[in-house]
Amino acid sequence: MMAEYAIGATLTAVFHPVGFSRFLIQLGHEPLHPETGRAFLGFGKDKTYYPNILRYMGHIRQKEGFLGLYRGLVPRILGGFVGNFTTTATNNYLKGVGISEDETEKAVGNSSDELVGWLKTFFLQTSKETVGRCVGIIVSQPFHVIMLRCQAQFIGGETVYNSLWSSMVEIYNNDGVLGFFGGLIPRLVGEVITIFLTNFLANMINKHFLEDKEMRTYTSSACGLVIGTFTYRFSLVGNLMAVNNTGLVAAKYPYMLAYSNWYECWGHLSKERMLGRGSRLFNRIFTPRHYVALD
Repeated sequence: MMAEYAIGATLTAVFHPVGFSRFLIQLGHEPLHPETGRAFLGFGKDKTYYPNILRYMGHIRQKEGFLGLYRGLVPRILGGFVGNFTTTATNNYLKGVGISEDETEKAVGNSSDELVGWLKTFFLQTSKETVGRCVGIIVSQPFHVIMLRCQAQFIGGETVYNSLWSSMVEIYNNDGVLGFFGGLIPRLVGEVITIFLTNFLANMINKHFLEDKEMRTYTSSACGLVIGTFTYRFSLVGNLMAVNNTGLVAAKYPYMLAYSNWYECWGHLSKERMLGRGSRLFNRIFTPRHYVALD
């Protein structure tokens, strides 16, 4: 198990600069001038694009050096370890709760209505998976918040969230215990929707379209990528709410307004057509910023 965690931490470190750059884009920080060009492979009409994620990472490196690309890595690795460990422990506990997999398969076989039996099995297994994932997210959320606030400091040059201890003190003094869980609700909502839709779609494809057992092992991952494009906006809103009202430059106009709750943030981004901001790493179409007043 420790080997798996070590591999996971290594992969997290390798791709951390990409996640850091994407988060700055989610905040609306675009320090590089947009350019006119064509889409991938040179097809289509000329459009104005923001520089791709690789050039964005180059900007961070130029400004803060190579190590600057790994801002917030420590809380991210700690959060990943705590979250994965908690999820695994919860899933192991839930295996002995309720109806076992053998009993559910038997119930499906004996059911006069196969669809009803299949739905019971689906909801039972998916609910257990959802609980495990959500518990892991809740426990690791404080590390996620610290990581995001540390990274958001890149924009304004603050230093208050540079260490775990100073971050915890700052969050507790200003926001109390709830401050460690900023942006949690939209993150959980997006996770629940993603798990249920991914599992439902994967089960339907495996049941009716795929017979090869080896191919079936990839179905869930492929479906997760598709569903993730639709639930990305929950991740975006959750990340913004983790930084909102913190006093950081990144949490003020023109990067964001002061939101009283996450659905106000959602509504504002929706009015600006910005719910997909940061979803693309390449071919990032330039969109002029215009703020719509909050109701």
